[in-house]
Amino acid sequence: MHEYSLACEIFENVMAIAQENNASGVRSITLKIGRLAHINPDQLLFSFETLAEGSIAKDAQVNVEFVPPSIECECGYSGTLDDISDETADTETSLCEYIARMNCPVCGGITKISGGRELIIQTIEVEQ
Repeated sequence: MHEYSLACEIFENVMAIAQENNASGVRSITLKIGRLAHINPDQLLFSFETLAEGSIAKDAQVNVEFVPPSIECECGYSGTLDDISDETADTETSLCEYIARMNCPVCGGITKISGGRELIIQTIEVEQ
């Protein structure tokens, strides 16, 4: 379960930032997770909550924002796939299959995935 190791890195970063800012607590954390990142958000949040027990981040509200996949083409086109219907992308596998067949809407060429695999700590709100 790689979500635990990711949660460890997130926790360490949050605690380091809290310490740098002489925080007495961590109120909230916002994570941006790409839809192609192969991360189970429930497992990630459970792991983070387990790690945070007994720390100043124990009551932190962790918010997750999902980042849609983005594609690029040699012709210069770039865009996101945030308009995929639930029927087409009900699982991560079908989303990957959809992207693999995605042709450029401008020139019809083959596109490449340029985003949607990230895991970013977007914000950390601390108490002084």
